[in-house]
Amino acid sequence: MTVHRRTPLPTGPARGRLLVAESVLAPTRAALQASSGSDGRRHEGIVLWLGRVQDTATLVLAAVTPPAVTSPGRVHLDEHTVGAVARTARAHGLGVVAQVHSHPGEDTRHSDGDDQLVLMPFEGMFSLVVASYGTGALDPDQGLGLHQHQDGRWVRITDPTAVIIIPAHLNTQESR
Repeated sequence: MTVHRRTPLPTGPARGRLLVAESVLAPTRAALQASSGSDGRRHEGIVLWLGRVQDTATLVLAAVTPPAVTSPGRVHLDEHTVGAVARTARAHGLGVVAQVHSHPGEDTRHSDGDDQLVLMPFEGMFSLVVASYGTGALDPDQGLGLHQHQDGRWVRITDPTAVIIIPAHLNTQESR
């Protein structure tokens, strides 16, 4: 399935890096794959990533699955829901720093709707698109769609090294 895209999608390098705690990946994948309707059909899903932005580094520490309006080809969050998640994040010294959502097929480019429906985008914000209702890769080298808000528009990031996964357990034996 190809994404509905009529306008050009700019491509380019990331401005900064997206540093993701490994512990965020499994709950993100589970939430995307669990998104379905009352009829049992799979739906697009969405997860908001919480963390901090320091200079050009975006550090992701937690994932939140907010209630959303979903369908097999669409997912939507309203402003009240995003606001509630943002307030909860701020209460813990964090912010909404990225969004992750799924598409039905293999096309992980932002659709025209994705460009318009991200609430509260900010310069440098990341948006990730996972293929096949969340069963696709969470790695840009393997098909994850990585986008960043740059100069007031969404840009598809061409450099897969922009995402760095921080291992849950660092082997301290090797650093001696």
